[in-house]
Amino acid sequence: MQHYEVAVDAPMAQTLTYGHPRDQQDPVPVGSCVVVPLGRRRVTGYVLGTSPLTDPATDTFVVKPINRVFAPAPLFPEWLIPLYRWLAAYYHHPLGQVIKTALPVAPTARSGLRASLTAMGIAQLAETRPEELSPGRHPWLESLRNDRQLTAAKVAQLWRDPSEKRKLQQLAEQGWLELVPELVTSQLKEKKETAYTLAAAFDSLHELEPAEIPQELSPADGGGEGVRLKPSEQKTLLYFLELCRQGPKAPVARRSLLEVYRNCGKALVALCEQGVLVKERLRIYRDPFGGREIAAEPPLQLTPEQQEVLSAVIPAIDQGSFSPFLLHGVTGCGKTEVYLRAVAAALEQGKSALVLVPEIALAAQLEAQFYARFGEQLAIFHSGLSQGERFDQWLKVWNRRSRVVLGARSAVFAPLDDLGVIIVDEEHEPAYKQEEGARYHGRDVAVMRAKMASCPVVLGSATPAVTSFNNACQGKYRLLTMARRVENQPLPEVQVVDLAREKRSRPDLFFSDQLISAIHQTLDNNQQVLLYVNRRGFSSAMLCRDCGHVLQCSHCQVSLTHHRSSDKLLCHYCGFTLHTNIVCPGCNSTKVSGIGLGTEKIEEEARQLFASARVARLDSDTAVKRKNYLATLQAVRNRQVDILVGTQMIAKGLHFPAITLVGVVSADAGLAIPDYKAAERTFSLLSQVTGRAGRGEYSGKVIVQTYQPQHYAIRFARDHDYQALYDQEITTRSLLGFPPFSRLVNLRFSGVEEKKVELAAQKIARLIRDEHGQTGIELLGPAPAPLSRIKDRFRWQLLMKSTNGRQLHDICGRLAAGQRQLRLGAVRLGIDVDPENMM
Repeated sequence: MQHYEVAVDAPMAQTLTYGHPRDQQDPVPVGSCVVVPLGRRRVTGYVLGTSPLTDPATDTFVVKPINRVFAPAPLFPEWLIPLYRWLAAYYHHPLGQVIKTALPVAPTARSGLRASLTAMGIAQLAETRPEELSPGRHPWLESLRNDRQLTAAKVAQLWRDPSEKRKLQQLAEQGWLELVPELVTSQLKEKKETAYTLAAAFDSLHELEPAEIPQELSPADGGGEGVRLKPSEQKTLLYFLELCRQGPKAPVARRSLLEVYRNCGKALVALCEQGVLVKERLRIYRDPFGGREIAAEPPLQLTPEQQEVLSAVIPAIDQGSFSPFLLHGVTGCGKTEVYLRAVAAALEQGKSALVLVPEIALAAQLEAQFYARFGEQLAIFHSGLSQGERFDQWLKVWNRRSRVVLGARSAVFAPLDDLGVIIVDEEHEPAYKQEEGARYHGRDVAVMRAKMASCPVVLGSATPAVTSFNNACQGKYRLLTMARRVENQPLPEVQVVDLAREKRSRPDLFFSDQLISAIHQTLDNNQQVLLYVNRRGFSSAMLCRDCGHVLQCSHCQVSLTHHRSSDKLLCHYCGFTLHTNIVCPGCNSTKVSGIGLGTEKIEEEARQLFASARVARLDSDTAVKRKNYLATLQAVRNRQVDILVGTQMIAKGLHFPAITLVGVVSADAGLAIPDYKAAERTFSLLSQVTGRAGRGEYSGKVIVQTYQPQHYAIRFARDHDYQALYDQEITTRSLLGFPPFSRLVNLRFSGVEEKKVELAAQKIARLIRDEHGQTGIELLGPAPAPLSRIKDRFRWQLLMKSTNGRQLHDICGRLAAGQRQLRLGAVRLGIDVDPENMM
């Protein structure tokens, strides 16, 4: 009997061996989704290949067979399995759950066998008296008779009871019901539509002009009777042939015919009955571009710097060799055109291309440019798509209909074969790091995938991560530089306003006099303004004016944010809400009001100060629906918006030539975060948002409001001096031993009882110190996390730091494999390798 290696969707570090399913003759393909027994339950598994265990006579244990194979074809390609294995090993996450994370159509636990009554079963149960159904022993029989089926979840429940299982099998043997495999993938289904083609006997109609359609039709082969058309049928056929001009025998969708001839329904039925047309159901793909008409654009004239970069990247694509490049290009230097040319070069070689962006905002900005250049060859992957759209895009790539993928971090798992190039735009962004489940970093996985696929990978950024730039300095990456903007446009002038010293004529507002004056001047010049705010909502906290109590979420240790648009207080971590009409829980005072700022408040103040200006806001509240987000971007592009207020989703990647002024309302929030990367991230964000100004024919200006004007991150951002920032960070980190001079692993503990979480963290810390205290492992903590309670779970963390990465991985491997032996009880232990977020 053949045996298979299966990765199960369960918290297990190792794969398991299962035998061939009893009810199947053909071998189970690699990449198949299966259901397998695991203890007393059944779980989803993924077939990774055959197992070397092939001689049952020499086995010392019983190999259980696969229960069922749930898809006629594999769900993932064999060539991605080494990447899955590497990710599971490096990030210490169960392999089966890694594969589930990678698959947008991963089966859910509801997959199983659905029981459906046959015609015989319906008749027999209809004639059976209620008392004969044994409702006491088999109460589900009544539901089966009424609903004519049992869900896969219900069958799985019954299957665990031997007597119920026997009854189901007995009914199946009698022919009363069928046990049908059901693969549940979040209720996603292929989308189909009705279409029509000409029957072979009337294929010659394609050669006729619409005016030549006769009232009587004769089959081309001379056999059968002729067809006499009614006027409505003749008219329907006329429109049909007009739509067919795209190509002979191309199916014409019913919806297309209805758009041009609303009353063609009955005529279509008649034409099919008469054998003139053939009706069929065609697989169609949901349109992720929202029906927008995107015109093809000719490639731009390359600058000397763009040509120099491509002269290094394209030969690596042609040679099919692993070559990591770090493209350090200032904002507005034309990195996107470099990406487009590199992708085109890969396609010319018959290869595919993968382009990653850190978040939906950049994907929406780039997708129009990539679609205009590559059309139907493009597939997009990001959270802004509906489930159906994501499903269809994945299928297009799987079926090789799309050879270019553009998407956020999960797109790194797209089933592209024969990769020619991988591009990671804004490679410094922390959004590439997955913070739940398999805590992988999309950029690092992309580099590993490029290495496995033997193709170049281009990491692009105006502000590269310090670790990436250090890799380039050490020769691990090849550094490519673009120091000039397209058409030699100057970088914007940056003015820093010291809020602690500057007197304001409107101290009740968050606008300095310099910013107010600059906005007035920009609007008078018929140009646009961008205002960046680091938080959404109206007020970042609610404060009691009598006792000073700050209202916090009852489930998380964070302040509630006031959202005036919905008139609610909202927790941004768990979604907990309160009405604004409340009393202070500390002193019962009614004097509770908002403090701090958010995008809603700045939007309101902008409307007060600039009454005639058209103001729009873009944050995660207004961009819940992707079409609203795209509509706002289009309005800015069409000059229908004068002032755009937003969070970091508007701070990078967007190209609006008419924006000449950028205002950073408060630059200090990021510097207060307890994270060794706080200065680097503040510099990157200021540099990125600064780069939105002056990208057209007029020069740009940026005003940064801050209480810390002398902080080096703000000074270097003002001067557009990345090298100085890098030198400062490298000096500081070398003294403190932070990356790139060490490797970090953050052990996260969480549970509903704070004392148990604390004891578990201390227990693991003692264990590591006892075993590795003299081997160069430095422990920071354990200590409560900066956000010590989220969603009613208390959180502690223990940071491990070492120059020996292998030793850290050995510790993590033992912790991941032996969590039961650690006896942490209800406390969860999460392992975060190369953490990005210390909160």
